[in-house]
Amino acid sequence: MKKYFPIFDQIKNQIYFDSAATTHKPACVINAISNFYSEKYATVHRGLYDSGNEATVMVEDCRKMVGEFIHAKTDEVIFTHSTTESLNLIAYSYGDKHVLEGDEVLVCIAEHHSNYLPWKMLCDRKKASFKTFALNEDGTINLDDMKSKISNKTKIVAVAHQSNVLGLINPIREIADIVHTTNAILVVDGAQMIAHGKVDVKKIDADFYAFSGHKMYGPTGVGVLYGKIELLKTMDPFHGGGGMVESISDKKTVYRDPPHRFEAGTPMIASIIGLNAAIKFIQEIGYTKINAHEKHLSETLYDSLQEHVQFLTPLCRGNSILSFTIADIHPLDLSVMLSLDKICLRVGNMCAQPLMSSLQKDDICRLSIGLYNDENDIKQLLQSLSSLKQVT
Repeated sequence: MKKYFPIFDQIKNQIYFDSAATTHKPACVINAISNFYSEKYATVHRGLYDSGNEATVMVEDCRKMVGEFIHAKTDEVIFTHSTTESLNLIAYSYGDKHVLEGDEVLVCIAEHHSNYLPWKMLCDRKKASFKTFALNEDGTINLDDMKSKISNKTKIVAVAHQSNVLGLINPIREIADIVHTTNAILVVDGAQMIAHGKVDVKKIDADFYAFSGHKMYGPTGVGVLYGKIELLKTMDPFHGGGGMVESISDKKTVYRDPPHRFEAGTPMIASIIGLNAAIKFIQEIGYTKINAHEKHLSETLYDSLQEHVQFLTPLCRGNSILSFTIADIHPLDLSVMLSLDKICLRVGNMCAQPLMSSLQKDDICRLSIGLYNDENDIKQLLQSLSSLKQVT
């Protein structure tokens, strides 16, 4: 499917296995952004002139499309700049109001720092207790450990839908059922999942769900936060600025209803329009085809590499992320050497230091699959790895 992505015409022979960090953009997304800037540019919610009205309609149409895409109500969709900002918004706007001294926040040990640090910082601010729950040896979530640590003092539980290190998809509905036996709410980091599988926030019963445009073939600079409307209505804004109040004076401030009370200032209009195009792109291909394509490549990668590398978990086979180490080759050295053959993969701690510590790893290698990968990419990777093994 490289034909949809112009970058591969510009960077010849690039083998890109770093889609978990960010995805390349199809022409339809690039064109949507370019056309807005060159033909229709105006700000939103301000002017009564034609281009201003049209820009407003385009942004609100995207909000409606996102809602339909994840099975949420339109007023439950907030535009942010990233998954990270979405999670921080919850930590401040919900957490500061509902988490008190002596309360608890429970987080999976495998979380990306973006779904770890905001909760640690919240607990530091509020003098609450920060707790983590563990994984089983195969990388799956230890639900018994989670159950043993959740209590009536627990106010927030945070977990990723798909691990950015292990690639495993977590049983969110089962986790939600456990969480909701208490007074806690469930926050889900969906950054890795959104490009690879259908998300139904009502079916999984997440209280909050966050993801980014740039990991789903859309532009950087736009994120989405879903929140149950009854929770959003209890929350005060994270930022103050234009467009998020009904009225203001030196005596009284009346905030707009969600989602607009959380969208102070001029939004990332072009990126939202690009996100709209990215969702349409995914829908036109369809998750059935996406899943089949990625599963085949993942299984081929795993089966071809398993004799030469040490995967962090065998359960990554068939998933979009495969992480590993190679005996006698440091991950950083491997990345540099592969880059000479224009092969791109991620190395390091994946912004998941608590998980790395639990695995007794400093750095790892991560291959992550996108729509533009194909069997020739795998062939080139195997040839390069074979050459490196002969050299080392």
